[in-house]
Amino acid sequence: MMPRLQVLTPVFPPAVGGIESLTHGLVERWDGPVEVLTLEEPGSAEWDAGSRCPVHRVRNVPRGGRKSIARLTYAAVAQTRRFKPDIVLSMHVRCGYAAALSKTLSGAAWLQYYHAKEVPTWPGATRLCANRADQGVAVSRYTKALVQAVSPLAGPLTVIPPGIPAPRQAPERRHARPTMLTVARINDPYKGHDVLLEAMPMIRDKVPDVRWVVVGVGDRLPWLRNEVRTRGLTGHVEILGLVDDAKRDELFVSSDVFVLPSRTSDDGTSGEGFGIVYAEAAAVGLPIVAGAQGGVVDAVQNEVSGLLVDPTDARQVADAVTTLLCDDDRRARMAVAARQWSRRFEWDTVADAFQELAVTTLHRTRR
Repeated sequence: MMPRLQVLTPVFPPAVGGIESLTHGLVERWDGPVEVLTLEEPGSAEWDAGSRCPVHRVRNVPRGGRKSIARLTYAAVAQTRRFKPDIVLSMHVRCGYAAALSKTLSGAAWLQYYHAKEVPTWPGATRLCANRADQGVAVSRYTKALVQAVSPLAGPLTVIPPGIPAPRQAPERRHARPTMLTVARINDPYKGHDVLLEAMPMIRDKVPDVRWVVVGVGDRLPWLRNEVRTRGLTGHVEILGLVDDAKRDELFVSSDVFVLPSRTSDDGTSGEGFGIVYAEAAAVGLPIVAGAQGGVVDAVQNEVSGLLVDPTDARQVADAVTTLLCDDDRRARMAVAARQWSRRFEWDTVADAFQELAVTTLHRTRR
């Protein structure tokens, strides 16, 4: 029988995000008993009613604040005594204190996930997790390096990327206009919308009918709309804001190039820990232009699933985009290679790797 898994996470569906998606994917594919302890979210009662496993929530006021994390930590004590886990999985360093208590109370093996920017943001919590957890899991080599920089004495640390669903079928593209697609939050400057705005006139010079479709919402959305108007790009840029999954999938299939030149900061507090959207683009055979920084270099294989460039250099970004838009044969070859590359990120592979690591860690701690 598979071990009993206790999952501690500050975020979980119906909230939307990378950690939420990763946690849900691991929980859904765990072969043994599993329970989740997390914070309340709007609509969580309806979500939890349809969950395959028990989800326990604690009050989330202020949202994601210290008091909410403290409540989660206290609740972990009661859940541990009742559930008696064999393995405790902490999905964020802020849950490390709860995981440490669970390990002490139950003797469970402790696995700790790391994503990226939380590592330098909460260095004390990261050091606690890195030094006391039985096994760490980083979503990329970049994230692993961030953990080791904060905690040189970190214990075992394995890289396992996030998972994506296997594509249902090979897509057929439509080519009404050469189309660039960007899907990302419009909250953070590091996503590279500013560099793409600089690159657009250079792209337009070589591809006069180019269209840039932007999906995403955030605090900087008014700024982006204003910049498009000010720069005279309204005939070439379509900002869709928030779209549903069906529309998002349609855009992936109907576009020619996925473009997201994310960049990292020197202190690691901004940038892609991995960038699951790059794997999703590759899975449908959509060639990628991305920044050669952070966890993106694990998500995109240069010259195979896409082209990696200096994300601060608008000329390099423009040249990479036009190279792909103007070379149908190269784009077609890259589409085939991208689908092949993306298979390593499919959920069956990722979930198997995590379960094997978790069980191996449990056996190691019980010798």
